[in-house]
Amino acid sequence: MHFLRCVLAEWALVRPRLSRTRYGGADALAIALHAGALGGVLGAAFAAGSPADRAAFAITLTHPTTPLAVACGRWLAASIPAAVLTLACTALVGWETGAALAGLAAAAAVSGFALAAVLVAGTPAALVLFLCTALAGAVPPETIVGVAEPGAARLAVASILELGPALWRYREVATGDIGALIHAGAWAGLGIVLASGLVRRAARLAS
Repeated sequence: MHFLRCVLAEWALVRPRLSRTRYGGADALAIALHAGALGGVLGAAFAAGSPADRAAFAITLTHPTTPLAVACGRWLAASIPAAVLTLACTALVGWETGAALAGLAAAAAVSGFALAAVLVAGTPAALVLFLCTALAGAVPPETIVGVAEPGAARLAVASILELGPALWRYREVATGDIGALIHAGAWAGLGIVLASGLVRRAARLAS
C-alpha cells in the first residue's frame, strides 16, 4: 500500500505539469476529438485492414452469421479501443464531459467510415485517412474555400469536410448540438452498412 501511495503521489505531482506543457497548446476538446478519430482509424486498420482479414470472411460466413453481424463486430473492435483512448486522454488533460462525448462521437463515426475504407483499399486507405484527419480534419470547410479563387482542389476538400465525419463538426457535440450527434450516428451506421456489403463481396471473391 505504501508503494501505491508513492506512485499516486508522484502521478499527482507530474500530471499538472503535463497539462500545462505538452498538452497545454491544445484544448481538451481537440485532444478528445483527435484521440477518438485517429484511434478509430487505427482500430479499423487492425480490425479489417489486412488481406488475410478479408480472405477470412469466406470462412466466417459459412457459420451461422451474417455480413451485417460481421461488420458490426469489426466496427466494435475498431471503436471500443478508440473510445477507451478518448476517455484516457480526456482524463489525462483534465476531465470535461462535453469533450469526452464529442470524442466518443468522433470515434464512432470515423470507425464506421474507416472500416468501409479499409475493406475497399486495405491499410493504405487507413494511412491516407489518418494523415488527412490529423492534418485537416478539424478545419472548417469555410476556411478552406475562404479565398478569392479557391480552385477545384480546395472545393473538393471542403466538400469532403462538409459531408464526411470531420472533427470540426463534432466539436459541437460538446455544446449539446443534436445535429452533430445525429451526423456522427449516421456515419457510424452508414459505415457499418457499407462494410457489410463489402464483407459479402470479399467473401464471394475469396470463395
